[in-house]
Amino acid sequence: MFGIPQKKARTVAPKAAAPRLFVPFRAIGYVTNEIPFNIQAKGQTYFLTTCVGTTFHIYEVAKMNLLFVGAHTSAPITALATHGDIVFVASGSEVVSFKRAKEVGRFSCGTDPRLSIASLEIFGQHIISVCSDNTVKLNDHSTGELYTTITFDSSFTVTTLIHPSTYLNKILIGSNQGTMQLWNIRTSTMVYAFKGFSSPITCFTQTPVVDVIAIGLLDGSVVIHNIRTDMTLMTLRQEGKVTSITFRTDGQHIMASANMYGDIALWDLDRQKVLHVMKGAHDGMIPSIQFLNGQPILMSSGADNSVKQWIFDSLDGLPRLLKSRSGHHQPPTYIRYYGEDGHFILSAARDRSLRAFSTVRDSQSTELSQGSLSKKSKLLNLKIDELKLPLITMVAASPAKEKEWDNVLTAHWNEPGVRSWNYQRKALGSHIMNPKDGSSTKAVAVSTCGNFGFVGSANGGIDMYNMQSGLFRRSFVEDGHKKSITGLQPDRLNTILISGSLDGLLKLWDIKTGKCEHTMEMPSPITHLLLYPENNHLAVICDDLCIRIVDVENRRVVREFWGHSNRITDMTFSPDGHWLVSSSLDATIRTWDLPTGYMVDIFRCESIATSLSFSPNGDFLATAHVDNVGIFLWANRMQFTTVSLRSITEEDAIRVALPTSTTLEEESEEAENIYTTNEDVLALEPTIETPEQLTEQMITLSLLPKSKWQTLLSLDVIKARNKPKEAPKAPEKAPFFLGTLPGVEPKFVATKQDEERAHLTDTKVIRMNKLQPETVFMTLLKRGHTASMTRHVDQTVVVERDYSDFFDHLKTLNPSAVDFELRSMSLDHDLAELRYFLEAIEYLLKIRRDFELAEAYLNLFLKIHGDVLVANPDAGLDDVDEEEEEDEDEEEQDSDSEMDSDDAESDEEKPKKVKVKINATKAGPLSISMRLRRLMAEHQREWKRLEELFQSTLCLIEFMRTKA
Repeated sequence: MFGIPQKKARTVAPKAAAPRLFVPFRAIGYVTNEIPFNIQAKGQTYFLTTCVGTTFHIYEVAKMNLLFVGAHTSAPITALATHGDIVFVASGSEVVSFKRAKEVGRFSCGTDPRLSIASLEIFGQHIISVCSDNTVKLNDHSTGELYTTITFDSSFTVTTLIHPSTYLNKILIGSNQGTMQLWNIRTSTMVYAFKGFSSPITCFTQTPVVDVIAIGLLDGSVVIHNIRTDMTLMTLRQEGKVTSITFRTDGQHIMASANMYGDIALWDLDRQKVLHVMKGAHDGMIPSIQFLNGQPILMSSGADNSVKQWIFDSLDGLPRLLKSRSGHHQPPTYIRYYGEDGHFILSAARDRSLRAFSTVRDSQSTELSQGSLSKKSKLLNLKIDELKLPLITMVAASPAKEKEWDNVLTAHWNEPGVRSWNYQRKALGSHIMNPKDGSSTKAVAVSTCGNFGFVGSANGGIDMYNMQSGLFRRSFVEDGHKKSITGLQPDRLNTILISGSLDGLLKLWDIKTGKCEHTMEMPSPITHLLLYPENNHLAVICDDLCIRIVDVENRRVVREFWGHSNRITDMTFSPDGHWLVSSSLDATIRTWDLPTGYMVDIFRCESIATSLSFSPNGDFLATAHVDNVGIFLWANRMQFTTVSLRSITEEDAIRVALPTSTTLEEESEEAENIYTTNEDVLALEPTIETPEQLTEQMITLSLLPKSKWQTLLSLDVIKARNKPKEAPKAPEKAPFFLGTLPGVEPKFVATKQDEERAHLTDTKVIRMNKLQPETVFMTLLKRGHTASMTRHVDQTVVVERDYSDFFDHLKTLNPSAVDFELRSMSLDHDLAELRYFLEAIEYLLKIRRDFELAEAYLNLFLKIHGDVLVANPDAGLDDVDEEEEEDEDEEEQDSDSEMDSDDAESDEEKPKKVKVKINATKAGPLSISMRLRRLMAEHQREWKRLEELFQSTLCLIEFMRTKA
């Protein structure tokens, strides 16, 4: 259990150039913004380019799949244009060109840092830019060379322009004063000035008819004007500013116009009347709409972060929604990872929607349905957002029963009813769970098994419902809370429910009986609870800006984290439970290390983080912020590099930009600073060399992966499964690239290696270096039998066989190679090689290293040679070499003993010498049966020690539980 740490002296580390643990990865949930899109046709395929802040997205229109994400620009993008494979974006005063989302060029339209570009227009090999200084510039889009500049005075403020079809070197420019001018861009001269309109011009569109232009005005008028004769053909009127106009080209005389309120009006040009108004097509301004060439499909984008396809296939000629890509159009307020794979994030936002975002494939992101709101909006003449459920304040989910019944619960702002959702159907469920005291819901939770839902009310009541039927089961009212519930957390076994309230009390309830088992009082009101179910550590956020860690088993506070200077908004545990990440209104995100109690990471964001969630895989941290509609993913650096976990203070906080839709480029300096290891910080960390074995009395396992030794136990099954069904067949014909000799019968040209091999075969000279009588495996095994090593055991120097080199080589072999070497052992010389291997296993057990390897190797050895060992139990008794070595060892021991006795008589005051034991693993020639008995005795001795350690540890744990 954790104890509250004492303050220690801190080593001052240099300030990091990037966050220690988390680095920006990418943002999800972004589709488009208020910048008009661009559609590029290539044959029968259409590509849609949308703007997303400082980057752009390219979609394939047929399936709305995201193909490319553009590189990050230094300033927000203000205009888009495409030409072939090149995408041009206006960023500040610069125009940047990209090919397949990679930057290929850039040029500047001015030196003034305040200069911005309002729109871009492709003009052959040139690109036209409308700048904020009331100028129009023409540049070569491949070289960036400036061709000409047209400057206007204050009486003509440029708002938009268009290149009329068939008008060579001509552009039509509209102004904020409602006037139009036709210019020859090549000669930089005005050709004609048109009569003005009563309202500023907002957009131009070329009609399917030559010389006729559709003009959108600020007052909602759509003017169809012939620029050759300077005559107005018709004027139509809609509600609100006209933002975009488009025409059908599939034989129907239909025009569509969009306004600033999110409506799209369809006009019958033959009768000059409105055909239909798509009320609330988008929630907000529609910057652009466009019909696909020759198809009854209308593309529209809105400032509500959505792109929609409308198809006109009904008999009445009215459109229906075909496909869409969208995200939140208001900032998310609550996010949580869903499931154990970490592929989806549940997100609730201020737009009153609940969405599931995929972190792997953007096309899988979707909004959970709240019913047929579009039909209701048409009947009631209301916007869809006005018909949605109230703002979601909390989400709870359990994937255990998602295929059987509703498994998601949501609490809503000032709403008593808790709504159930079915994640499998991505739709609103059929149950409404109301608190029994009639007050609004403040907290919800779902049990781990997915069978029960818990509802906490503003008056302090707690109720339990069945998730399948939605029926009420139990209330937790005995000795209950007096103020609003702020958090509910059931444990993994569904035995305890933990509740927190603004009354500062933390209560533990028995779920089966509904009785309060224990009450803990916090120093200040509780605002949020979070339980890590693996070890029952509960994180509690209080109003005193402190995060307290409560050990539920011992029912006491074991950690306190102080440091936030404003209200804490959210927190999340890492999957292993070692870290707690918290966010606050002070715009910082802090990481606390639970084992040490230190703050190990802190960084300050551009905007305040409102919600956090850690990926179940530990690879990403997801955050939601107050001024952004997307969800931001931060990569965990511990997954791919070494990170210092030293304690840091508020002074180490750095400001970090939020992630964008694209990851940082590898070659950029910023990416290099973020993704490389901070060597200055790591240099202060002491270098620790871990010995292979802390003490000889400790049983040590190897560091090899499990596949190295677990496969040995079932190698025969694996080989039988992988055995080919039929023998390989020889090729019918030789490969075409083999050379042949001329003649009646074709013969292949012998290679140089074949000639050398034939020469070696014909000669009778035996080259000893070409012979390999034994493998490295057997060579090291025999060398270990003859080598010796010394080690200290109970003040005794033991001299025994040394098989360390043999086992080092054995660790490098794969399971099949080990199996081959063991099967290749010779049975000559009275089973000498088999006896050496048993001696090596005994050596490994005695030094207590690589315990699991010794078990696996011995298991495979006995499977292969067990029958031979049983048939020859006395093999090895007549080993002359062992007797001679034993005699030599005894003589050396006698001489050493005599020398020791002489030294003792000459100097009695010297301390007693350490005893020397020669060849502890041998006591004369040993037969196979004797070696197996010794091996079994050593094996049983070590297993008995392990069992005693296990029993002692279990008793100690049980004693601590009873005394706690």
